[in-house]
Amino acid sequence: MFHFRLQSVLEVRERMARLKQKDFAEVLARHQTLEAEVENHEAHLAKAGRYVDGIRRSGGAVFPLTLFSNFQRRVRGEMALIQEQMREQAQELEAKRRALVEAKRNQRSLEILRDKARMRYERTLSRQERATMDEVASNYHLLRQRAGDANVTNQRM
Repeated sequence: MFHFRLQSVLEVRERMARLKQKDFAEVLARHQTLEAEVENHEAHLAKAGRYVDGIRRSGGAVFPLTLFSNFQRRVRGEMALIQEQMREQAQELEAKRRALVEAKRNQRSLEILRDKARMRYERTLSRQERATMDEVASNYHLLRQRAGDANVTNQRM
């Protein structure tokens, strides 16, 4: 039966790769949440802009325009903060991605070693089986040859 002597190391590297994948997924989810917040703010600004444009066309009061201006400043400030968070998240995401790639590379290198060891084991096993079968065939041939010689000797007597 095949036994890879570095199996425990491979299992540790597989676990490490899974942990790195989980870390990467968490950071990616946070990054995507921030992107969704930016899109949401942009949609709110667009909606408020359309509302104010309607008020301007109808010749409405100045007060909603002042409110819109304040709202726009506040939302743009929040978006700037979110953009900064997204830049930080992008850096963290890149670091997690590099760590994940390295963990997968380490895991894959051991998997390659395991596959090569398995192929060597199977070749050795195949050679042993062929040698055993050759020996059995040789013994069978000698047995039949002796049995044939014994039959010839018995017929002469």
